[in-house]
Amino acid sequence: MPDVLPTVSFCATNLNTVDRLPASLSSITALGESLQVPFEIVVVDGPSDDGASEWLAKVAAAEPRLKVVRQGEKNRGRGRRLAFEVSRGRWVIPFDTSLVYDATYASILARYFALGLPKMLFSEIVALPRDSIEAAGSWRDLIGGEDIDLYSRVVARFGVVAYPTGAASSQSASLGSYARQMRYIRGGRFARLRRIYAVQRDQIIGSHATVSDLMAFNGSKPVGRRLALRSFFTLAAIGARLSPIRHAELGRNNYVIVREGLFESFLAGDWKLVSGGGPPPKLPLTQDEIRFLALRSAVYRERREDLTPFLVPK
Repeated sequence: MPDVLPTVSFCATNLNTVDRLPASLSSITALGESLQVPFEIVVVDGPSDDGASEWLAKVAAAEPRLKVVRQGEKNRGRGRRLAFEVSRGRWVIPFDTSLVYDATYASILARYFALGLPKMLFSEIVALPRDSIEAAGSWRDLIGGEDIDLYSRVVARFGVVAYPTGAASSQSASLGSYARQMRYIRGGRFARLRRIYAVQRDQIIGSHATVSDLMAFNGSKPVGRRLALRSFFTLAAIGARLSPIRHAELGRNNYVIVREGLFESFLAGDWKLVSGGGPPPKLPLTQDEIRFLALRSAVYRERREDLTPFLVPK
């Protein structure tokens, strides 16, 4: 029997999420089956020590659509790239093994696939054409900011179809950034600080952010907290300049590139191509994000009134 290439590849990295992993993979399997096309699930498992590796091995032995790849390092960007390289689908859907995804997003994905565009889909789940990922250079070895590093390159080159629904049932509660990083760390206080520093360094590289950008995102913090953050961000920015991985040369902050791509897609009405007659998109923004965009985004400043129906406070 000839090998049937999958149409869709769900790709993820995993480390120490055995408490969330079964529900997440179950939801991805249900989503894939709802699409009614050949699909595969590729999980790159880091050096998990909470039972996740053993659980994945057991499930993969009984589920041919699941491929598990071992990675000895705690590097999300490298894991993302490895999962992509092992996968074979025309469409790649990165997912988070700590989240549960609603199968109703299959209809949005199916309409997006039918368009056959090189653009990325941005909803509560993201999808990208394999060709666009390859043309943009894939994920890089960043332990923080790895997704925005790639997504900004794809959006700048090909654009985005944006349809975040804002539905409360779209995903399970996400792990906070600190809680997530603690799953990567086994050790004392110094090990935790070293990991958090490295993540911030790579987030600066991935987002092409300045210390000023980062401070603008923390404008609501108390004065003492802001002073401490400025020192920390400055040290991380020095580390970013010394890193062999350089930021993508796109001319500005990559977060702004992605957000402006979403805004332009909203204004162009691209969401109507994938909504199936559903309600307009809703993009949650924090007050710090709004403050930052007012400072850095010309599209947000110039079209704020037109964008207001699509933006909701978070």
